[in-house]
Amino acid sequence: MERLLELTDIEVRMGFVASCVEAAAKHVGCTYLEMYRRMKRVGLINDYIIRHYNTIHTESRESITCSVLECLHNWEAYQGISAPKGTNLYVLRQGEKGGTSC
Repeated sequence: MERLLELTDIEVRMGFVASCVEAAAKHVGCTYLEMYRRMKRVGLINDYIIRHYNTIHTESRESITCSVLECLHNWEAYQGISAPKGTNLYVLRQGEKGGTSC
């Protein structure tokens, strides 16, 4: 019988963080590395995604992405950091789920 790999809690949470970074990057049209750097710079990964994992991981992917991007925008603004030029945090690209917005 094949033995399944069991992930630790921290591995599951890090996978969730990675999926949040990738989804947010895709949403705004940047690389995951650029999005990771922005999130890390304002403390979003530890102080929002990981800290509130138990609550936010139960939401839909779209809702999580919108919440994370809104939080990133607010935290960058609070710290006096401007989003990169041409970044629209709230509007989904045309054709994605009817063009709804966050």
